[in-house]
Amino acid sequence: MGANTRMYWTIIIVAVTAVAVSSAGCTSQTTQSPTPGVPAGFLSYTNTNAGVAMSYPSDWQLIGNPGGVTIAEFQHGNDTILFQIQLIGLTQSGRTPQNLAPSLISTLLESNDSVSLLENHTASFAGQPGYEIVFTLKTPGGEPFKGLMIWTVKGNSVYEIEFTGSVAQYDQEIGTAQQMISSFELT
Repeated sequence: MGANTRMYWTIIIVAVTAVAVSSAGCTSQTTQSPTPGVPAGFLSYTNTNAGVAMSYPSDWQLIGNPGGVTIAEFQHGNDTILFQIQLIGLTQSGRTPQNLAPSLISTLLESNDSVSLLENHTASFAGQPGYEIVFTLKTPGGEPFKGLMIWTVKGNSVYEIEFTGSVAQYDQEIGTAQQMISSFELT
């Protein structure tokens, strides 16, 4: 993924999440290794400080812990596919995935004139009630992209996964992303 496209997604993601929440600023301790019970060809990712664990394909790269709300990013080769895990501290207690949805969706729609919301519904995420949206948009260069955001609330934190990429690569890798999302655990 090019630096400009990554920066564009980073700006979109931060803008969307900043509406309802404030930065958690956590540091991480991570491990990646083959683990019993993980599908063949998958590695295990664990971040003990953030309290998350997940499996990811061995041909994907953990490209870092950029800090701020994003605690891990995974990329598939040189594709435009990006998978991010975010942990965001809530500014108000008692929030639910459903009552965060309107402001997050509104901010996403306002962030780019070309955003189209394809799906918008409750979901189960990490064994908790969650919310999921799927959307398309065009980058400033006119490239069509597709994205999925799913989140849940536990305590005073929002746990969110974002999966984005060019439309063709998104459609090709959504099955893998769903496996990664299904393996996500709050530890």
